[in-house]
Amino acid sequence: MELDQTVETSAAKADIKTRTEEKTADMKQQPAEKASLIADQIREKAEQAVRLVRDNTPDSVRGKTAQAATQVWDGATRAGQYAADMTPDPLLERADQAARAARGNRAPLLVAGAVIVALVLVRRSRARRR
Repeated sequence: MELDQTVETSAAKADIKTRTEEKTADMKQQPAEKASLIADQIREKAEQAVRLVRDNTPDSVRGKTAQAATQVWDGATRAGQYAADMTPDPLLERADQAARAARGNRAPLLVAGAVIVALVLVRRSRARRR
């Protein structure tokens, strides 16, 4: 009789352990599914907003905007070329070295940038409270 109870108890404990593991796995999966669902909803809303703006913007305005964007792009290209032409070679070499170093150390630079942005935002919020 005791052996039967011990076996039943062990089986019940094993069943509880299995159910607990299954529930834990389900609970871990739920946040990922919710995040995916929310991301899909946000993407869908953004696409709707783009379509709405595109549909409500007159063709003449879109044409002028495209023309202005092309002019800005051309101007920026010319300015960049002018700056490159007028910059002394040693300075260009140093800028190239700095760019290579930045590409090689992106993570620390991104962290430093994020810290600087956070500090600026904190300072602004404190200044507004005064």
